[in-house]
Amino acid sequence: MNFKRTGILGSIIFLLVFMQSCIPTKKLIYLQNDHSEIQAHGNEAYRFKTFDRIYIDIKTRDEQINQLLTGKTDTRNISGQNTYFITYHVDKEGFIDLPVIGRIKARGKTSDELKKDIKDELLRKFFRHPEDVYVKVLPAGISVTVLGEVAHSGTVILLEENPDILKAIAQAGDIQLTGDRTDVMIIRQLADGTRQIEHLDLTRKSVMNSPFFYLQNNDIVYVKPLPQKTIGTGTTLISTLTTVFSIVSFGISIYLFSNRTK
Repeated sequence: MNFKRTGILGSIIFLLVFMQSCIPTKKLIYLQNDHSEIQAHGNEAYRFKTFDRIYIDIKTRDEQINQLLTGKTDTRNISGQNTYFITYHVDKEGFIDLPVIGRIKARGKTSDELKKDIKDELLRKFFRHPEDVYVKVLPAGISVTVLGEVAHSGTVILLEENPDILKAIAQAGDIQLTGDRTDVMIIRQLADGTRQIEHLDLTRKSVMNSPFFYLQNNDIVYVKPLPQKTIGTGTTLISTLTTVFSIVSFGISIYLFSNRTK
């Protein structure tokens, strides 16, 4: 009788433990309402950093200068898309090296500021009238590495100046069922070379107020696994119940076998 009671009690304990191992819906839904007020994102212009790539298109009234300007560039394929950019690389000192024009400081400048500097330099050296020169400057995509519990880990290119973390996760195939959306880690390299780590809870609407919700070039996004994956229990109710019933059936079999051998 004691063995029977122990078996029943053990089955109940197993049932409670494994029911707790199911992943609740609250941990799977992004941006749930937490009654917080979302601040308007300033959409501040992106400022170029060391090792960025910058798309620069320059056209002038002088065809010879146009040919020289297109002679020292990098052609870069944007991964996963049939798009090619002709880009310039920001070196470790923060400069880009343009044909004809020479080295120009890019680090710390916005697209509009760098565009003005390039145009001013062309006007100073070769032209007199602003309408003789056309300059277009854009970031050649924000490169972000996404690791951990996502469908496709690796580096993604986001063709925006201020993309948010959800767009990077979407390009990585979304967070898997076993990924912890409540504690996503962002690793960011600062201008002085140091790294800063921030933890975001993507299930809360207030996360949109964090400056780390909006990604910068060379950010690393790491999605940690939930305990359900670490301990190997079921992630859904069906898989959990299957495991529970298997354990209970095993316990009943042992109990029946022990009674027969008495």
